[in-house]
Amino acid sequence: MTLHPEEMSMVQKLDSDSKQDYFDVIIVGSGPGGMSAALCASRAKLSVLIIDRNLPGGQTATAYKISNYLGFPTGILGSDLSIKMEEHLNDYGVSYSCETVEDVSDIEDGLKLVKTDLSKHYKTKGVVLALGLEPKPLETNFERQFLGRGISYYAQSDIEYYRDKDVAVIGGGNCACYAADYLSQYVNKLYLIHRSDYLKAVRNLKQKVMTNENISVIWNTVPVDAFGIDKLEKIKLSNVTTDQETWLDVKGVFIYVGRIPPNEILNLNLNLDEKGYIITDEFMRTNIPGIYAAGDIRSKQIRQIPTAVSDGMIAAINLDKDLFHN
Repeated sequence: MTLHPEEMSMVQKLDSDSKQDYFDVIIVGSGPGGMSAALCASRAKLSVLIIDRNLPGGQTATAYKISNYLGFPTGILGSDLSIKMEEHLNDYGVSYSCETVEDVSDIEDGLKLVKTDLSKHYKTKGVVLALGLEPKPLETNFERQFLGRGISYYAQSDIEYYRDKDVAVIGGGNCACYAADYLSQYVNKLYLIHRSDYLKAVRNLKQKVMTNENISVIWNTVPVDAFGIDKLEKIKLSNVTTDQETWLDVKGVFIYVGRIPPNEILNLNLNLDEKGYIITDEFMRTNIPGIYAAGDIRSKQIRQIPTAVSDGMIAAINLDKDLFHN
Protein backbone atom coordinates (compact mmCIF):
# COMPACT_ATOMS: atom_id res chain seq x y z
CA MET A 1 0.00 0.00 0.00
CA THR A 2 1.44 3.33 -1.03
CA LEU A 3 0.83 6.42 1.06
CA HIS A 4 -1.05 9.16 -0.78
CA PRO A 5 -0.41 12.89 -0.31
CA GLU A 6 -3.68 13.39 1.56
CA GLU A 7 -2.57 10.76 4.07
CA MET A 8 0.78 12.45 4.70
CA SER A 9 -0.37 14.75 7.48
CA MET A 10 1.84 13.70 10.35
CA VAL A 11 5.13 15.26 9.27
CA GLN A 12 5.12 19.01 8.73
CA LYS A 13 5.30 19.44 4.96
CA LEU A 14 7.54 22.32 3.99
CA ASP A 15 5.54 24.94 2.13
CA SER A 16 6.75 25.37 -1.46
CA ASP A 17 6.82 29.13 -0.85
CA SER A 18 8.71 28.83 2.40
CA LYS A 19 11.64 31.20 2.76
CA GLN A 20 13.35 29.05 5.38
CA ASP A 21 16.67 28.04 3.93
CA TYR A 22 18.61 26.92 7.03
CA PHE A 23 18.18 23.74 9.09
CA ASP A 24 20.59 22.35 11.66
CA VAL A 25 20.29 18.92 10.05
CA ILE A 26 19.13 17.81 6.61
CA ILE A 27 18.26 14.15 6.24
CA VAL A 28 18.16 12.72 2.73
CA GLY A 29 15.67 9.84 2.77
CA SER A 30 12.54 9.13 4.77
CA GLY A 31 12.76 5.41 5.46
CA PRO A 32 13.26 3.96 8.96
CA GLY A 33 16.88 5.16 9.12
CA GLY A 34 15.98 8.70 8.06
CA MET A 35 12.97 8.96 10.37
CA SER A 36 14.97 7.57 13.29
CA ALA A 37 17.68 10.18 12.69
CA ALA A 38 15.03 12.90 12.44
CA LEU A 39 13.44 11.87 15.73
CA CYS A 40 16.75 11.75 17.60
CA ALA A 41 17.96 15.08 16.17
CA SER A 42 14.65 16.77 16.96
CA ARG A 43 14.75 15.51 20.53
CA ALA A 44 18.18 17.18 20.74
CA LYS A 45 16.42 20.47 19.85
CA LEU A 46 17.92 20.66 16.37
CA SER A 47 15.88 21.93 13.44
CA VAL A 48 15.39 19.10 10.95
CA LEU A 49 14.43 18.87 7.30
CA ILE A 50 13.80 15.52 5.61
CA ILE A 51 14.15 15.58 1.83
CA ASP A 52 12.87 12.65 -0.21
CA ARG A 53 11.41 12.32 -3.68
CA ASN A 54 8.97 9.75 -2.27
CA LEU A 55 6.53 9.89 0.61
CA PRO A 56 7.65 8.82 4.12
CA GLY A 57 8.34 5.14 4.69
CA GLY A 58 10.80 4.21 1.99
CA GLN A 59 10.85 0.54 1.07
CA THR A 60 9.11 -0.23 4.36
CA ALA A 61 5.90 1.33 3.03
CA THR A 62 5.86 -1.16 0.15
CA ALA A 63 6.71 -4.22 2.23
CA TYR A 64 4.14 -6.84 3.15
CA LYS A 65 4.18 -8.30 6.66
CA ILE A 66 7.15 -7.45 8.89
CA SER A 67 7.70 -10.06 11.58
CA ASN A 68 11.14 -9.25 13.00
CA TYR A 69 10.54 -5.78 14.44
CA LEU A 70 10.49 -5.83 18.23
CA GLY A 71 7.16 -4.86 19.79
CA PHE A 72 4.93 -6.42 17.14
CA PRO A 73 4.80 -10.12 18.08
CA THR A 74 2.15 -10.97 15.46
CA GLY A 75 3.84 -8.89 12.75
CA ILE A 76 2.78 -5.63 11.15
CA LEU A 77 2.15 -4.50 7.59
CA GLY A 78 4.96 -2.37 6.19
CA SER A 79 2.55 0.45 5.35
CA ASP A 80 1.20 0.45 8.91
CA LEU A 81 4.68 0.52 10.43
CA SER A 82 5.61 3.42 8.16
CA ILE A 83 2.56 5.38 9.31
CA LYS A 84 3.36 4.69 12.97
CA MET A 85 6.92 5.90 12.48
CA GLU A 86 5.65 9.01 10.75
CA GLU A 87 3.12 9.65 13.52
CA HIS A 88 5.94 9.44 16.06
CA LEU A 89 7.51 12.52 14.45
CA ASN A 90 4.29 14.51 14.71
CA ASP A 91 5.13 16.34 17.92
CA TYR A 92 8.72 17.18 17.00
CA GLY A 93 8.33 19.81 14.30
CA VAL A 94 10.19 17.89 11.62
CA SER A 95 9.86 19.51 8.19
CA TYR A 96 9.50 17.42 5.04
CA SER A 97 10.04 18.35 1.39
CA CYS A 98 9.27 16.12 -1.60
CA GLU A 99 12.17 16.69 -3.96
CA THR A 100 15.47 15.10 -4.97
CA VAL A 101 18.84 16.18 -3.62
CA GLU A 102 21.27 16.70 -6.48
CA ASP A 103 24.35 18.10 -4.77
CA VAL A 104 25.90 18.83 -1.39
CA SER A 105 28.82 21.27 -1.21
CA ASP A 106 30.84 23.09 1.45
CA ILE A 107 30.33 26.83 1.88
CA GLU A 108 31.41 29.39 4.48
CA ASP A 109 31.60 28.97 8.25
CA GLY A 110 31.39 25.18 8.26
CA LEU A 111 28.03 25.14 6.51
CA LYS A 112 26.96 22.93 3.64
CA LEU A 113 24.73 23.87 0.73
CA VAL A 114 22.17 21.29 -0.34
CA LYS A 115 20.75 21.74 -3.84
CA THR A 116 17.65 19.96 -5.16
CA ASP A 117 16.01 19.26 -8.50
CA LEU A 118 13.43 21.98 -7.74
CA SER A 119 16.21 24.60 -7.70
CA LYS A 120 15.95 24.92 -3.92
CA HIS A 121 19.08 25.72 -1.92
CA TYR A 122 19.24 24.84 1.78
CA LYS A 123 22.04 25.56 4.25
CA THR A 124 22.86 23.15 7.05
CA LYS A 125 25.64 22.13 9.41
CA GLY A 126 25.14 18.39 8.98
CA VAL A 127 23.71 15.92 6.48
CA VAL A 128 22.53 12.36 7.08
CA LEU A 129 22.31 10.22 3.96
CA ALA A 130 19.57 7.64 4.50
CA LEU A 131 18.72 6.99 0.87
CA GLY A 132 17.89 3.33 1.20
CA LEU A 133 18.12 1.05 -1.83
CA GLU A 134 16.28 0.66 -5.11
CA PRO A 135 14.95 -2.53 -6.70
CA LYS A 136 17.55 -4.18 -8.89
CA PRO A 137 16.26 -4.44 -12.48
CA LEU A 138 16.76 -7.41 -14.75
CA GLU A 139 18.16 -5.03 -17.37
CA THR A 140 16.07 -6.52 -20.18
CA ASN A 141 14.21 -4.82 -23.01
CA PHE A 142 10.90 -6.49 -22.17
CA GLU A 143 11.19 -5.30 -18.58
CA ARG A 144 11.32 -1.69 -19.73
CA GLN A 145 8.61 -2.31 -22.34
CA PHE A 146 6.04 -3.65 -19.89
CA LEU A 147 6.99 -1.73 -16.75
CA GLY A 148 3.72 -0.47 -15.30
CA ARG A 149 1.79 -2.60 -17.77
CA GLY A 150 2.20 -5.98 -16.13
CA ILE A 151 5.73 -5.76 -14.72
CA SER A 152 6.28 -4.31 -11.27
CA TYR A 153 8.82 -4.22 -8.44
CA TYR A 154 6.17 -3.96 -5.70
CA ALA A 155 3.80 -6.80 -4.84
CA GLN A 156 1.33 -4.53 -3.09
CA SER A 157 0.81 -2.21 -6.04
CA ASP A 158 -2.44 -2.64 -8.00
CA ILE A 159 -3.22 -5.89 -6.25
CA GLU A 160 -6.87 -5.66 -7.27
CA TYR A 161 -5.88 -5.82 -10.93
CA TYR A 162 -4.17 -9.17 -10.40
CA ARG A 163 -6.83 -10.72 -8.20
CA ASP A 164 -7.79 -14.22 -9.43
CA LYS A 165 -5.22 -14.08 -12.25
CA ASP A 166 -2.00 -15.99 -12.84
CA VAL A 167 1.17 -14.09 -11.93
CA ALA A 168 4.89 -14.75 -11.48
CA VAL A 169 7.50 -13.58 -8.99
CA ILE A 170 11.13 -13.52 -10.14
CA GLY A 171 13.71 -14.25 -7.43
CA GLY A 172 14.49 -16.61 -4.59
CA GLY A 173 15.49 -14.51 -1.60
CA ASN A 174 13.53 -13.23 1.39
CA CYS A 175 11.80 -10.41 -0.49
CA ALA A 176 10.77 -12.67 -3.37
CA CYS A 177 9.37 -15.28 -1.00
CA TYR A 178 7.52 -12.67 1.06
CA ALA A 179 6.01 -11.29 -2.15
CA ALA A 180 5.03 -14.77 -3.34
CA ASP A 181 3.41 -15.63 -0.02
CA TYR A 182 1.49 -12.35 0.02
CA LEU A 183 0.30 -12.51 -3.59
CA SER A 184 -0.74 -16.15 -3.31
CA GLN A 185 -3.66 -15.07 -1.12
CA TYR A 186 -5.25 -13.10 -3.94
CA VAL A 187 -4.19 -14.57 -7.28
CA ASN A 188 -5.39 -17.68 -9.07
CA LYS A 189 -1.93 -19.21 -9.43
CA LEU A 190 1.54 -17.96 -8.55
CA TYR A 191 4.78 -19.08 -10.16
CA LEU A 192 8.03 -18.40 -8.30
CA ILE A 193 10.78 -18.37 -10.92
CA HIS A 194 14.32 -18.76 -9.63
CA ARG A 195 17.59 -19.12 -11.50
CA SER A 196 19.00 -21.51 -8.87
CA ASP A 197 17.87 -24.88 -7.50
CA TYR A 198 17.38 -23.67 -3.94
CA LEU A 199 15.74 -20.70 -2.21
CA LYS A 200 17.98 -18.25 -0.33
CA ALA A 201 15.24 -17.16 2.08
CA VAL A 202 15.24 -17.88 5.81
CA ARG A 203 14.09 -21.35 6.86
CA ASN A 204 10.53 -20.60 8.00
CA LEU A 205 9.85 -18.51 4.90
CA LYS A 206 11.14 -21.24 2.59
CA GLN A 207 8.88 -23.72 4.35
CA LYS A 208 5.84 -21.45 3.88
CA VAL A 209 6.53 -21.14 0.17
CA MET A 210 7.24 -24.82 -0.41
CA THR A 211 4.08 -25.93 1.40
CA ASN A 212 1.81 -23.33 -0.21
CA GLU A 213 -0.44 -25.17 -2.65
CA ASN A 214 -1.00 -22.02 -4.67
CA ILE A 215 2.72 -21.51 -5.36
CA SER A 216 4.63 -23.47 -8.01
CA VAL A 217 8.42 -23.02 -7.96
CA ILE A 218 10.16 -23.15 -11.33
CA TRP A 219 13.82 -23.92 -10.67
CA ASN A 220 16.94 -23.10 -12.68
CA THR A 221 15.00 -20.70 -14.88
CA VAL A 222 15.19 -17.07 -15.98
CA PRO A 223 12.78 -14.88 -17.98
CA VAL A 224 14.16 -13.92 -21.38
CA ASP A 225 11.26 -12.31 -23.22
CA ALA A 226 7.65 -11.21 -22.88
CA PHE A 227 4.64 -10.68 -25.10
CA GLY A 228 1.52 -8.57 -24.92
CA ILE A 229 -0.55 -6.21 -27.04
CA ASP A 230 -1.41 -3.44 -24.58
CA LYS A 231 -0.39 -5.22 -21.40
CA LEU A 232 1.69 -8.23 -20.48
CA GLU A 233 0.13 -11.53 -21.54
CA LYS A 234 2.95 -14.06 -21.22
CA ILE A 235 6.66 -14.43 -20.60
CA LYS A 236 9.28 -16.65 -22.21
CA LEU A 237 11.37 -18.71 -19.79
CA SER A 238 14.73 -20.35 -20.37
CA ASN A 239 16.15 -23.19 -18.29
CA VAL A 240 19.74 -22.29 -17.41
CA THR A 241 20.91 -25.91 -17.45
CA THR A 242 19.13 -27.25 -20.56
CA ASP A 243 18.51 -24.02 -22.53
CA GLN A 244 14.96 -25.23 -23.13
CA GLU A 245 12.55 -22.34 -23.67
CA THR A 246 8.85 -22.25 -22.82
CA TRP A 247 6.10 -19.63 -22.70
CA LEU A 248 4.14 -19.06 -19.50
CA ASP A 249 0.76 -17.30 -19.52
CA VAL A 250 0.77 -14.70 -16.73
CA LYS A 251 -0.80 -11.28 -16.41
CA GLY A 252 1.70 -9.93 -13.93
CA VAL A 253 5.41 -10.30 -13.17
CA PHE A 254 6.95 -9.02 -9.93
CA ILE A 255 10.72 -8.66 -9.95
CA TYR A 256 12.60 -9.32 -6.69
CA VAL A 257 16.20 -10.08 -7.69
CA GLY A 258 17.88 -7.81 -5.16
CA ARG A 259 18.34 -4.15 -4.32
CA ILE A 260 21.07 -1.70 -5.29
CA PRO A 261 22.26 1.75 -4.12
CA PRO A 262 20.58 4.66 -5.92
CA ASN A 263 22.64 6.86 -8.19
CA GLU A 264 21.82 10.25 -6.73
CA ILE A 265 24.13 11.90 -4.19
CA LEU A 266 26.81 9.28 -4.56
CA ASN A 267 28.98 11.63 -6.64
CA LEU A 268 30.29 13.48 -3.59
CA ASN A 269 33.69 11.76 -3.42
CA LEU A 270 32.34 9.57 -0.66
CA ASN A 271 34.27 6.41 0.12
CA LEU A 272 32.24 3.51 -1.27
CA ASP A 273 32.77 -0.23 -1.13
CA GLU A 274 33.03 -2.37 -4.26
CA LYS A 275 29.23 -2.64 -4.51
CA GLY A 276 28.57 1.09 -4.20
CA TYR A 277 27.56 1.25 -0.52
CA ILE A 278 28.76 4.16 1.63
CA ILE A 279 31.60 3.32 4.00
CA THR A 280 31.27 4.77 7.50
CA ASP A 281 32.89 4.29 10.86
CA GLU A 282 30.97 2.94 13.85
CA PHE A 283 29.68 6.46 14.54
CA MET A 284 28.08 6.65 11.06
CA ARG A 285 30.61 9.26 9.94
CA THR A 286 31.60 9.18 6.27
CA ASN A 287 34.99 10.32 5.00
CA ILE A 288 33.53 13.81 4.47
CA PRO A 289 33.22 15.85 7.72
CA GLY A 290 29.61 16.77 8.44
CA ILE A 291 28.14 14.00 6.27
CA TYR A 292 26.83 10.84 7.92
CA ALA A 293 25.12 7.75 6.49
CA ALA A 294 22.49 5.44 7.93
CA GLY A 295 20.42 2.47 6.92
CA ASP A 296 20.64 0.19 3.91
CA ILE A 297 22.80 2.60 1.90
CA ARG A 298 25.64 2.00 4.37
CA SER A 299 28.25 -0.71 3.85
CA LYS A 300 27.41 -3.30 6.51
CA GLN A 301 26.49 -6.92 7.12
CA ILE A 302 22.78 -6.79 8.01
CA ARG A 303 20.19 -4.68 6.19
CA GLN A 304 16.97 -4.84 8.15
CA ILE A 305 14.55 -2.27 9.57
CA PRO A 306 15.91 -2.61 13.15
CA THR A 307 19.49 -1.98 12.00
CA ALA A 308 18.39 1.04 9.94
CA VAL A 309 16.65 2.51 12.99
CA SER A 310 19.80 1.93 15.04
CA ASP A 311 21.99 3.55 12.38
CA GLY A 312 19.75 6.61 12.23
CA MET A 313 19.92 7.17 15.98
CA ILE A 314 23.69 6.71 16.09
CA ALA A 315 24.15 9.12 13.18
CA ALA A 316 22.01 11.83 14.80
CA ILE A 317 23.65 11.49 18.21
CA ASN A 318 27.15 11.79 16.78
CA LEU A 319 26.19 14.60 14.40
CA ASP A 320 24.90 16.54 17.40
CA LYS A 321 28.08 15.87 19.38
CA ASP A 322 30.46 16.58 16.51
CA LEU A 323 28.87 19.73 15.12
CA PHE A 324 27.03 21.38 18.00
CA HIS A 325 28.90 20.39 21.17
CA ASN A 326 32.56 20.24 20.22
